[in-house]
Amino acid sequence: MSFLGVSMAEPGNTVREPAREIPVLAETDVVVCGGGPAGVGAALAAARNGARVMLVENQICLGGMATSGLMNRLGPYHDQRDTIVGGIPLEVVSRLVDMGAARRPEPCPRDQPDRYWVPFDPEALKVLLDDLAEEAGVELLLGGRAAGVVADADDLKGIFIEGKAGRQAILARVVIDATGDGDVAALAGAPCVMGREGDGLTQPISLMSKAHNHDLAATKAYIGEHLDRLLGEAAAEGAPSRIAAGTDNLLRDDESYFNVNHVFGSDATDPRQLTRAAVAARRQVWRNLQFLRRHVPGCAQAYLAATASLLGVRESRRVLGDYVLTGEDVLEARQFPDQIARYACWIDIHTVDPDSKPGPLAGKGPAPGTSYGIPYRCLLPKRIDNLLVAGRCLSATHEGLASARMMPCCMAMGQAAGTAAALCVEEAVAPRALDTERVRTRLRAQGAVL
Repeated sequence: MSFLGVSMAEPGNTVREPAREIPVLAETDVVVCGGGPAGVGAALAAARNGARVMLVENQICLGGMATSGLMNRLGPYHDQRDTIVGGIPLEVVSRLVDMGAARRPEPCPRDQPDRYWVPFDPEALKVLLDDLAEEAGVELLLGGRAAGVVADADDLKGIFIEGKAGRQAILARVVIDATGDGDVAALAGAPCVMGREGDGLTQPISLMSKAHNHDLAATKAYIGEHLDRLLGEAAAEGAPSRIAAGTDNLLRDDESYFNVNHVFGSDATDPRQLTRAAVAARRQVWRNLQFLRRHVPGCAQAYLAATASLLGVRESRRVLGDYVLTGEDVLEARQFPDQIARYACWIDIHTVDPDSKPGPLAGKGPAPGTSYGIPYRCLLPKRIDNLLVAGRCLSATHEGLASARMMPCCMAMGQAAGTAAALCVEEAVAPRALDTERVRTRLRAQGAVL
């Protein structure tokens, strides 16, 4: 096949890359791959516990979905009665409150969304995370992506990264995969799964956006009163069907962060599928705003202020670890002797395709006043030594992930992974050989709620 006289590779074809010597960029105690909520929690915890830490992030800022992704609401931090997330996740939101850039979290019922979530300013969070990393002594490397692993059989020794300087190596005593997609674990050969059991379909991808210059009170009241009719009109005009999503996660009266689109059937680990999802999601965002301008009072002069630079991927690879968190664990508020975090969000599953229902556990959660534990074993990929995972790629089922994927929970997992990594360096043991009670004791001393 050729295009403009240039030979095009057929699917499945390969080329041989000449062997080359890869320069070592750094040798450190802990390298964290991914600077989203989980990666930030991991890097800060490892550094604060005395380890030398390098944090590698592909974007030009930290925060992941909380910043580049424009997902401007954190939470929940509570079980509808008591605060159950402490440590670094609570520190971050408290610092944002002090900056005038977030609302203080408060326990409240799920049916009060204006209080259940914690809205915040993503731009303020970018600056805060830079400050926290500098205060902790974390060495940042932005614009880099994990592209391979340095390993002796199943014993991880570091990672290869790709960036502006080409291919480089970072050697580390412990590696933490906080990429969300389990990139490092997959490159290392750890067993992973994708999507729901049976067909492998994943939750849809979305793209957050922000609109300015509208009367939010009028918009919200009108949508609430006329939602069924508006949904029919939106479908007829080809606008997204989730037109109301986003009207409850606000920090300021003159702006709205919308989460209105669903792109189904995309594998977030496939670059071509990810590209198609990004293009489709941007079109949906634009059509949604034009629909609101035409049909909803208060929106006639609204304009699109921003779309996220990072797609909202709810689900991709999940590492198979020494324990797999299940939907039943969530609903029954199960506790574990090695739990390193607690959480209580409902099973937030978005249907995997437009013509099906999300499953019998969707929308259900632990009883108010109860929460489930996340075992340390969920952070330990099978077969691979010197590797911990944290965040969306934890060892969980489709349903278990749907609760644990929320940003405060991911950051709490990150804090646990970073603390464990620092203890591994301190005690010269692999993560699987670490005494989990030592991790739990250190986490409690750092304000984590277990």
